[in-house]
Amino acid sequence: MTADVGQAVADRLHRIAERARPADDDRTAARAVALDRHRRRRAGSWTAGALAVVLLGTGASLARSAVTEPAAAPTPAPVTSTYVAPRPPELVEAPTRGSLADDEEFLAAMAAAPWTGPVGPDGEVVDWGLPAPEPGTQRVLYAADVPGGDRWAVVTARSGKEWIWAWFIGPRGAEPAEMTFTNGYMPLGVRERLALVGASAETGPLVVLGEPGLEVEYSPSLDRAPNGELVRDFTPLPVVDGVPLGVVDIPVTWNAGEVRVTSGVGQQPVYPVFGGRPPSWPAFPTGPVDEALVAPCLEQLGLDVQTGSGLSWEEPEQLSSAEEAAREHEIAACFRAAEP
Repeated sequence: MTADVGQAVADRLHRIAERARPADDDRTAARAVALDRHRRRRAGSWTAGALAVVLLGTGASLARSAVTEPAAAPTPAPVTSTYVAPRPPELVEAPTRGSLADDEEFLAAMAAAPWTGPVGPDGEVVDWGLPAPEPGTQRVLYAADVPGGDRWAVVTARSGKEWIWAWFIGPRGAEPAEMTFTNGYMPLGVRERLALVGASAETGPLVVLGEPGLEVEYSPSLDRAPNGELVRDFTPLPVVDGVPLGVVDIPVTWNAGEVRVTSGVGQQPVYPVFGGRPPSWPAFPTGPVDEALVAPCLEQLGLDVQTGSGLSWEEPEQLSSAEEAAREHEIAACFRAAEP
């Protein structure tokens, strides 16, 4: 039972990690596996502790029942349900925003659009193998022609006990049938905000979806100042059609950019999601590699490499975004050199 529950938790973390990445992000399957192994070890420790508490409590109950006389059967109490439907995310309750917010025909068609991937090389539609959104719960959060020549639509729906969302992209002026499912099936928290970046060039649109009146600022990178300190410069985003929207510099690595909320209190961090793979990002192999060749290559770069439970590594010190981008290209070269 312990192994089954541990695997279930690890699989859940793995799915969430995959959802948080662009659908076409091919930085590396191997890197994703290495990072996920860290998550799996933490998940396994957490699961073992949780199960220990449950099993200890169960053992105590069994021990007591073994040395006491059986009690008279109690009168069964009426069965009542304590289930409370989850509160919809605030984004679900907010009005539809964007330049197409009044186009009821387009909104209705996008709400009904299937959550399936693009056509693959074999001519078949990509099936992500995840639970479909519940019919009748879909709602368009945002629809607009954004700077750069694209049309975006963001749709949310309920799936079981949680809400999930999907991002569709097409050319400016696209009909609903021309919109492509780009990213989705990601859980949407009650107070969560979404930061979407069109990343097909050196600059691209950034749209932040949240409560009405939301104000944010954006920093594309963590920079090293002349005195050696790591600093960020933020620029406020203008509000366009009800949401913060601006054309920004694309981060040099997937985690370099930062969106900071400047309105309200007690804010949660907003992590950008990319609608494409920037051409400047390093190219990792998409297939298997020989980790026995990768490990010494990474050690030569000065990384702290661990191989006990799969290949993983850490930087000895914090880097600026530019330094990290250079290091990512070096790491990618190690992986490419270890391809069969």
